[in-house]
Amino acid sequence: MAAGMTARVFYVSTWIGIKAGCLAVRFLPRRWLFWFSDLAADIGFYCCRDFRTRSIKNLAVAFGERASGASIDEIARRSLRNFSRSCIEIALALEASDDELRGLMSVTGSEHLEAALAKGAGAIVLSAHLGNFFLVGSRLAVDGYKVSVLVNPPKDSRLAELMDRYRLQIGQRTIRARPKMKALEELHQSLRRNEVAVVIADEYRRTKGIAVSLFDRTVIARRGPATVALRTGAAIVPACMIRQLDGTLKLIIEPELKLDRSAKSRAQIEANIVRITEWLERTVRVYPDQWNWMNIRWSTAREHETAAQKPAHQPM
Repeated sequence: MAAGMTARVFYVSTWIGIKAGCLAVRFLPRRWLFWFSDLAADIGFYCCRDFRTRSIKNLAVAFGERASGASIDEIARRSLRNFSRSCIEIALALEASDDELRGLMSVTGSEHLEAALAKGAGAIVLSAHLGNFFLVGSRLAVDGYKVSVLVNPPKDSRLAELMDRYRLQIGQRTIRARPKMKALEELHQSLRRNEVAVVIADEYRRTKGIAVSLFDRTVIARRGPATVALRTGAAIVPACMIRQLDGTLKLIIEPELKLDRSAKSRAQIEANIVRITEWLERTVRVYPDQWNWMNIRWSTAREHETAAQKPAHQPM
């Protein structure tokens, strides 16, 4: 009962925060907005014990003795600042014209996405909870791409509907991950139309996935991106919206991941998920203070064993 009430308060507070943020960007200078967001993140870092302890613990596991306690604390704090600034940038994007969005977010590597779409089977743009991942699809939409984004919606229906409307306002059609079969059908339809589907790669689970190594520890990764790519022939193109030193954003689109498409067995799916995870680890090592370290969970031996027993044909 208490947990349900806490979740309810969280969702209502988030809803109010989004509405207030969209109002604030109309009247306050950007530098003030980012100053307030940094201050709120710093306060939240010290007040939200669960975020702080989990993030620091995960950082310590990932980097071990290569990073001091002070540097780990600073990475975790900057990670929360990055997320806070991302929320302000969403509100700014809602009020911006296409030309203003192009000015806010530069792009490099568009030729890789064009090459993938030239094959005619659509492109899965693979991203992560890194930088401003919310706006990856929006920046692509500004350049004329038809974009859908696969999301796990919040349990609060009003907040979920609000977020769907905001995504659509900035060029992203929402595909909700549940119910699963409906989500798969919508993904397949989008890719058959040779469109772009943005999928987040770093959502890990307890079971029903593939056990792979991340930072020399085991995680249970989703089969979804690799399975959909094999079934549809779609290319997987990694991309991240990186926050640069001057505070601006840059969408970096990388070359298509080379997948093993020789079969659809568990071995092939696992090999492709390993490739995806290797890309994620390489990227996070370059931008550790822009990744959400709260999001990761390492697999236990029992969960690893359970995942290994699941059949490979389950898609999500």
